[in-house]
Amino acid sequence: MPKTEVILFPTQNVVKKTTINLFLVGFGKMGKIISENAHYITGDIVAIYDPNIPEYCSLDRIDFDNIDVAIEFTHPESGYDNVKMLLDLNIPVVTGTTGWFHRVKELERLYNPEKHSLIYGANFSIGMNLMYKIVEESAKLINNTNLYDVYGFESHHRGKIDSPSGTAKVLADIILENNSSKDKAIYDLNNKTLKANEFSFSSIRAGNIVGYHEIGFDSDFDEIKLVHNAKNRRGFALGALMAAKYAKENKGFLNFKDIFRYLYT
Repeated sequence: MPKTEVILFPTQNVVKKTTINLFLVGFGKMGKIISENAHYITGDIVAIYDPNIPEYCSLDRIDFDNIDVAIEFTHPESGYDNVKMLLDLNIPVVTGTTGWFHRVKELERLYNPEKHSLIYGANFSIGMNLMYKIVEESAKLINNTNLYDVYGFESHHRGKIDSPSGTAKVLADIILENNSSKDKAIYDLNNKTLKANEFSFSSIRAGNIVGYHEIGFDSDFDEIKLVHNAKNRRGFALGALMAAKYAKENKGFLNFKDIFRYLYT
């Protein structure tokens, strides 16, 4: 019998759903939290691969025919190769690894719309994807006033490899698309003064910060701040699981932020 699903949002009715067989590529902090929350989409972890963990370091014993969707959270240096391997196996894949998106166009050329499903994203947090829309609408409104300068700030744990974060770059792009006076984000000032067409987006790495992103609008008389502060990684895991459910049911080469609104409505 199919398992009973615990719906992601408790205001919805409980319904019957078929189990989704999940393959976790990477079993670090995110992989473990995804495993703990897989029941929200009646996900069943049927395979795990992580070359850094002896019990999960081999692909030889994995039954790829029994996998519905792979969820990949690993390292910038291995993200591209992992996703390409999964696409070559015709396994739908959700990837939250950042730092390799400059190669997305390479994967797009390999994409087969009849066989492949790929959902990638700089941030799978439910709250951050709401933040994207809030920043977009706010930037449009504030742009019309011609009274405010804009800045960005992000901080993460000291072990995070990429800086600025992939999320910072997405937020910066949103600002650039909706602010007519700015056409360049500066992530490292290097003792230079900002030009009128530039805005600063700075980064800090320290301790165990999960993820903090701030967009500020500053004028001569006041300041407006939009902040997303991740308390833990569970919001990222739930977003990735929502994407996995979508990837099983739909083909496409998709950015998570572009389909997010379809997942929770």
